[in-house]
Amino acid sequence: MGVPSWLYYLFGVLMLTVAAYGTTLLAVSIPLRQVSGRDVDVAHIFMGVSMSGMFVAHWAFGPSGLWELIFAVLLTWFVVRTFQSIQRFGLHLPHEAIHAAMSLAMLLMYWYPTGASTGTSMSMSATTSAGRLDPGLGLLLAVTFFASAIFTLASPNKGASHHGTHARALAVSGASGAGPAGGAVATEARASGTVESVITTPWLEDASHVVMCIGMGFMLVLML
Repeated sequence: MGVPSWLYYLFGVLMLTVAAYGTTLLAVSIPLRQVSGRDVDVAHIFMGVSMSGMFVAHWAFGPSGLWELIFAVLLTWFVVRTFQSIQRFGLHLPHEAIHAAMSLAMLLMYWYPTGASTGTSMSMSATTSAGRLDPGLGLLLAVTFFASAIFTLASPNKGASHHGTHARALAVSGASGAGPAGGAVATEARASGTVESVITTPWLEDASHVVMCIGMGFMLVLML
């Protein structure tokens, strides 16, 4: 696939930006005592840093085994959280489910890194003889991530990709259709100072998820 090198660098920078934003959100959530969304922040930090090294080879660091362990733990965490959410609120699509799928995709990228090898991308490709990712599974995950990005942009419940529809800390745009938490929910961030309220703006939280979904989907397409 003839992809210009600057596009790899662009996605690499975007991934690092998402990681930096996740770090900032995590730091801000501590004094605000806002627990919901911290697991997503941690996931975005690891995913952003890891994927930047996939897009730009000389930005990668650390053994693959360590990254695989990290994403295996994240996958387990989000799968458990998905079932807990369904048990608590009934049959629905928890936001943890998409992050479980993203953690699985990260594992697959380390298990089957070949297919997108260039001078500036997929740094692991040259160091492994692993087989190729199943095209059907890769395409399914890519479409899922692109669909999640579109759904997040179109959803009236801004911030749901980060906190979940049922979270008490969900920041609702328009105060409607927020699920059990309802429009009466007010986030700690909105009640805080200007800097914190800007950092925790619901649409900005959603934007980080959208960027991560697009970047991950693009990488999976390269691997097909």
